[in-house]
Formats: sequence, C-alpha cells, structure tokens
Amino acid sequence: MRVTLVAVGLAVVLAACQTASYQRPVNSPYYIIPAGSHLNLTQALTFDPDQLSVYIQNGQVLSLSRVQVYFPFCKFELNHLSDAARTMKPDELVVTKTDQYRWEGAFSRTTPEAYEPKPRVMLTQFGGGDNPGGPPQYSFITRMDLRSEKQPEIFRLTCLRWAYPGMDEHVSIAEMRKALSPLFTLRTPTES
Repeated sequence: MRVTLVAVGLAVVLAACQTASYQRPVNSPYYIIPAGSHLNLTQALTFDPDQLSVYIQNGQVLSLSRVQVYFPFCKFELNHLSDAARTMKPDELVVTKTDQYRWEGAFSRTTPEAYEPKPRVMLTQFGGGDNPGGPPQYSFITRMDLRSEKQPEIFRLTCLRWAYPGMDEHVSIAEMRKALSPLFTLRTPTES
C-alpha cells in the first residue's frame, strides 16, 4: 500500500514538472533575452566603407585584434556591405529573436614573426574527433536579431566569450550590459 502511494505521488510530481514552464532567473547565463526586449543605441556608431560590423567590449568600439576574447564582448552588425561610410544614429531597437548556442573549435599557435610581441593565435576547425593542434575551445554565443523602424540596415547583436570546456558558460545579461555600456542599454519587457 505504501509503495503504491509513493509511486502515485511520484507520478503526479513528475507529470507536474513536465507541464510546468521553467523560467530561468534573469541573472542566469542561460536566461534567453525574450523577443520584445529593447536595445537602445545611445550614441552614434560609424561604420567605415565595406565594414559590416563593430566589436564592443567595456563600452568601447574595438578592432577584433584588440578584443580580449576570454571576457564578454559583443558584435553589432548591419544587413549589407556598402562602399560608403555609414553612421547609425541613436535609436531604440527591438529584439525580434534570440538564440544561444556553443561553437566548438581548437587553437594552434604559429611561430611568432620577428619583432612581434606575442605569438599569433589562429582558429582552426575542430570536429570529428580530430584535434589539429591545440586544446578544444568553446565560444558561448547569444545572438539577437534586431529591428529598427528608422534604420532598417541594423541587423544583429551577438554577445559571446571564448573558454575551455567546463570552465565557462554563456554571457549573462549583466555581463552583456557591462560590455555594451554606455553605447547601448538593454531592457527586457518586464523591466520598466
């Protein structure tokens, strides 16, 4: 009798867990920024001719070679290339879709050239159980598709960091805000 009651009670608990929608806390690195969130561009950003994206870390626009990839950074992208310079003006952008995923790769070091202060690091594809020269690396990526009523060429914001397996996770919303501030502010639909 006791076993039957425990089994029935366990079945009810399991059924309730399967139908309940689990909401991750907003400070979790696995919190998915919901569609309808607002990303506010607070300052004008200039794109050089044939430049499709800018990299932002600690509130500064940087070239990819200056980004510290093991710390959170973001890539702000436009829809298409142009042979003219463009300036994106301050604007309120709407997040239309968010994806989180992990990309797996490996690094191999090349021999430093004369007078180069650090060895160059080259990203090589990793897959199929084959490791072509370095430890496996992960990129923890959160990609947000954006919509602007005034500037339709604005396309996407991707925030990420690189890490070794088991040592890190996706960039949290607090870390995104720190990487983007003061150039952008990010507000979810539940925040006023």
